[in-house]
Amino acid sequence: MSPSLSAVSLTALVAAAQGVRGAYYPSAKYAALEHLLVDSTGHNANTFYKAVTPCGNYVSENSTKTGRVTSAQWMRVAFHDFATADVAAGTGGLDASIVFEYTRPENSGQAFPDSFNYWKYYVGAQTSFSDIIALGTVAAISSCGGPQLVYSAGRIDATAAGQFGVPEPDEGLTDTLARFAGAGISQTDAIKLTACGHTVGSVHHAGFPLVVGTDAVNANNTQGGINMDTTGTTYDNRIAQEYVAGTTKNPLVTSFNVSQRSDLRLFSSDNNATMSTLAESSSLFASECKRLTTQMLNTVPSGVSLTEITPIAVKPVNVTLTVNSAGTVTFSGAIRVSSE
Repeated sequence: MSPSLSAVSLTALVAAAQGVRGAYYPSAKYAALEHLLVDSTGHNANTFYKAVTPCGNYVSENSTKTGRVTSAQWMRVAFHDFATADVAAGTGGLDASIVFEYTRPENSGQAFPDSFNYWKYYVGAQTSFSDIIALGTVAAISSCGGPQLVYSAGRIDATAAGQFGVPEPDEGLTDTLARFAGAGISQTDAIKLTACGHTVGSVHHAGFPLVVGTDAVNANNTQGGINMDTTGTTYDNRIAQEYVAGTTKNPLVTSFNVSQRSDLRLFSSDNNATMSTLAESSSLFASECKRLTTQMLNTVPSGVSLTEITPIAVKPVNVTLTVNSAGTVTFSGAIRVSSE
């Protein structure tokens, strides 16, 4: 007959188990999201960040001739999901309703199917689609050299499409500002958030033929993409610097089609005061982008509560506690230790 555990061994086993459990978040959901947020390199790394590493990577096709950038796509999806929020009514925001809305003309472009096809493997019982959309922006900005955003989770996915209302390139200034206001964004902050979102990536003829002409398409640029600024794969304030200097190639400022110059209308709506401020200071640009992007990601329907996902300094990984017939307790697994 196998010997029974001694009182001392049993006490040690319980204490060890409680210690391991205490190093995890109190739910499997948050533990899973903390893993995706933190474990981007090294032992036990997940593959989430690989899509946006390096910043100029495009995961949906090996060829670089498309001019597409996954990090820019991820940020665009998050903005379009958020933009139809009605903060007064407590509806919309980051709720993954974009999954039901991406065929609308206001959501034109390849960013949506590309992103959905990648993210679907990370969505499950413990991870909502909307939490993954938000994490995508956190990952993209970080990988492109931008500020590290505080990530919060707990979003609940919509089960149907929400209202229309994403600003479009041909929309007048009054309507654009009204849409931003509905989502809780002032005129000044609308300028800042747009600059933050457009510092990485391009506008493509393939998705926006009324913005970018056919002359942009060639053998090395098959989708006819034109970068928003000259550092299209770096999260910096060059978009503001070049705009203020009058050297910008941003198609939403310089398009051959005047009606499509939505960035120009917005940026100049306060006589360029906000863009001039952003152009003067890279640190201000980073801090304002961090503030406003966080606000965007944390705009959720009323009744939804978010929890900040704080990286665990010392975290057990794949830990097991076993006891053999002799009463010997064995602790096995790995320990992840933060280097910061």
